[in-house]
Amino acid sequence: MTFIPDPSSRYRMPIMFGPAPGPRQHPEGRMWTAEEAGRMRAQWMKVAYRTDPAKLEKLLPVGFSLRGEPIVSVSCAWFKDLYWLAGRGYGILSVDFPVTYQGKTERLDGALCPIIWEGAPDAIMTGREELGFPKMFANFTDIAWDEAAGHATCEASWYEHTFFDIEMSNLVEEANPVKQLPGSNGGAQMYYKYMPRTSPNGSEGADLAYVTTSAAPAGSGGAQVNISFDEFEFRRWTGKGAVNWHRATFEQLPLSSHIVNGIADLDIIEYVDAEMVAFSGPGIGVAMNAHRAVEPA
Repeated sequence: MTFIPDPSSRYRMPIMFGPAPGPRQHPEGRMWTAEEAGRMRAQWMKVAYRTDPAKLEKLLPVGFSLRGEPIVSVSCAWFKDLYWLAGRGYGILSVDFPVTYQGKTERLDGALCPIIWEGAPDAIMTGREELGFPKMFANFTDIAWDEAAGHATCEASWYEHTFFDIEMSNLVEEANPVKQLPGSNGGAQMYYKYMPRTSPNGSEGADLAYVTTSAAPAGSGGAQVNISFDEFEFRRWTGKGAVNWHRATFEQLPLSSHIVNGIADLDIIEYVDAEMVAFSGPGIGVAMNAHRAVEPA
């Protein structure tokens, strides 16, 4: 009997073995329950710096324009105790900057994330295919955090080349922090999903190319949702921070040297913000099941 996919379930290659398990789908092909997802833990470091707007503009796909100050926000985080990885976790490194996107039927103000590195191929596959996240592979050290000394560091590497490190110092805890992730400004977090069409010499271009977001459609009355947690434990520290992007040769990073070097080309004119948060909350909060495509102009 021929295999026929169930239209009510998510699939990813290879599809003939059944529905694809992941953060947005139980191995049985249904949604996870809040009870099954349990609670997750996270540590999240963020450093922001002013850069040359002309260099940021060169990274913008069609339909995007810079919005406000040319501030690059770099986040390095660890997610742990994840239900969909049977209790495992992984490190994350992401970059974003403020933009406006004008699609065919809606305008979005928020931030564009041009690149995310993660430490688990499971997270990369699900995020690239289902959400349109521009994810790449990396190895991460644990966040070395000395709370008493107000000091924290983390590194990301691939093929034995450390291409990124972050250091925070003089961290002072806020007494009554606002419960939001570092850099959150209420705007839409946006990503650019691109998949090439299989064709000789790549001559037929893209199979698809469009913006994705968790922002509610215009006029729907819904809230903008990125990573959502209800009542969760939350602590925030502010202090000083610095990042280093270590340029790479093709031999060091064959598939990503151009990305690392492209980010390294964004001059650090001045640091404008540094913060760290630690929180726990409903595991299902990381599912991002409201993510959607934005119709391009």
